[in-house]
Amino acid sequence: MRLSSLVRILVLAALALFPVTAQETRSMLFGRVLDPQGSAVVGAAVVVKNAETGVSQHYKTNDTGYYEANLLMPGQYEVSAELTGFKKHVRKGVTLPVASRIEINLPLELGGVTETVSVTAEAPLLETNAVSSGRVLDNKTVMELPVMGNSAMLLVKLTPGIQTGGVNNYLALHSNAGGSDYNVGGNIGGNSWTLDGSPNQGPGRRTAYLPYTDAVAEFKVETNNFDAGIGQSSGAAITM
Repeated sequence: MRLSSLVRILVLAALALFPVTAQETRSMLFGRVLDPQGSAVVGAAVVVKNAETGVSQHYKTNDTGYYEANLLMPGQYEVSAELTGFKKHVRKGVTLPVASRIEINLPLELGGVTETVSVTAEAPLLETNAVSSGRVLDNKTVMELPVMGNSAMLLVKLTPGIQTGGVNNYLALHSNAGGSDYNVGGNIGGNSWTLDGSPNQGPGRRTAYLPYTDAVAEFKVETNNFDAGIGQSSGAAITM
């Protein structure tokens, strides 16, 4: 029995040495619903609707007027808030990038619920609560820029701070050697590659799978100031 327990402990200790490289690619919307005086609106009904799929999620604000919508797929969203005694507020054209946390505060005006105040976002919202550096490549950029072999991996070099070794390691279609050549601050091959939240690391510091550009909605490249969810690599964090 003692030997069996010792074996279990050794196995668990060995497993603990392997880093967890999965990274969440879904995103979050959060914020507060406020009245004309800037006070919290408690119990307001908040609806977060994916404009591309039509799927809606419903929430209620808490005692501070706060709401939080987690595990959202990247894309275009419409966010609305309403409560008896106030006009319904609708925020359209909200772009939610991959693996992002976007704050949307919803001001309510006095009036009837049959009245609606609609606002359309004119520019992508900033992640004011995050300090990581890098770039999000949206679907338009991924689809329209010409790249060799239609490989989305090659677009990583468009991110400020990304360097290459000076040798074109992308040899042919489906070649995954080129992923080891991108670096940040000289850390050759130290990048973290994830695809739909799962590790996409291959042998020899390569990528395991190279998706075509028409199969990628967007991807995010972080070069420094990562959050606590990224810590297993010394280079860039690329999330597709």
